Amino acid sequence: MTPDSLVLLLLLFAAAGAGWFFARLTARHQAAALPSAGVNPDYFEGLDFLLNEEPDKAIEVFRRMADVDPETVETHFLLGNLFRRRGEVDRAILIHQNIYEREDLARSQRNRALKALADDYLKAGLFDRAEDMFRRLSGTPGYEQVALEQLVRIYEQESEWEKAIAVMDQLVSVSEQGGGPVVAHYYCEIAEKALADGDVEKARECLHRARNADRGSLRGTLIRARLADEDGDRKLAVRLYRHALEQDPAFAAIVLPAMRKCYQAMGDLQGFADLLGSLVEAQPRVKPGIAYAAIVDGGFDDPVTTACINEFISQNPLLTDLLEIMRPPDTDAGTEVDSVRRITQALRRLAQRSPTYRCHTCGFSGQMLFWQCPTCKSWGSSRPLARFQFDASIS
Repeated sequence: MTPDSLVLLLLLFAAAGAGWFFARLTARHQAAALPSAGVNPDYFEGLDFLLNEEPDKAIEVFRRMADVDPETVETHFLLGNLFRRRGEVDRAILIHQNIYEREDLARSQRNRALKALADDYLKAGLFDRAEDMFRRLSGTPGYEQVALEQLVRIYEQESEWEKAIAVMDQLVSVSEQGGGPVVAHYYCEIAEKALADGDVEKARECLHRARNADRGSLRGTLIRARLADEDGDRKLAVRLYRHALEQDPAFAAIVLPAMRKCYQAMGDLQGFADLLGSLVEAQPRVKPGIAYAAIVDGGFDDPVTTACINEFISQNPLLTDLLEIMRPPDTDAGTEVDSVRRITQALRRLAQRSPTYRCHTCGFSGQMLFWQCPTCKSWGSSRPLARFQFDASIS
């Protein structure tokens, strides 16, 4: 017998024992009750099938019991949920379907069975059936919020963003929780798809709606900046990229190289250097981001960037020690510059094989930016690390 089967068996014994206990307790208060209340003998037949690793025969016995013994409904819910957790979704569906189809079932139990079936179909990846059942539950008192949350989950997995937006609006009214930032991401998803299809007007409309849903949508700002750059409006692109930096300086590694390309296209790299100077003066906390972006990109060459890189190295004990080792006594300025250049080249190679982004909700990390974390499904939780993973080079 497998460990899972043993756990299932023990829980069924516990459920049967609890049913017997409550039946005896109830009988004390009923004059017409039989004095010898006990466990339905069919239980032991079903348990015997489980012991012999014949779950399908066990299910048939328990289904037959449910038809004649209304007291077994709770145990059947337990059995079905256990099968779902074990990944045996087809068996869970059989059990919950049998409960749902009982004619004598109370409305509350029928709704519970419908929810269990919806969970089964969702687990099985049968989204159409799960969607239908959750839609029915979304208008049922006590199930509105959980049903709408699961519908959102389905539409996200299916990339049906318009439906996700409509359901999120309903969910906000039911749960009284803000959904603006998530809705903004949905509109950004539609905008990205429209741009890929060449439908710029639809993309602009969706970006406008994303901004209305969340005025602080960093993703929306970045897409608008990229669109302005592609349209040749580099001044607007620069303004939008600067706004993105103000929204979240941690995205400097993404924003600054894009800004530099805009200035380069305008033939004004000095303007980019001046911009960096004004950024450092207005937001000193952006200096590590400038250094990281410059090291990873490798295309920056101005006094502000050089100062940021030198400060970045001086504030890291490991890099400072490395610089001391590389710098012999009586080193001239040219030799020190060469040592810094070699360190930045090594850091650039390190960054190429280290995680670049990390989800601040679950810790998932990788070298691609996912606006929705692939592990915990949180939106906007992944941000640039903007630091070097020295442990990656050691391991």
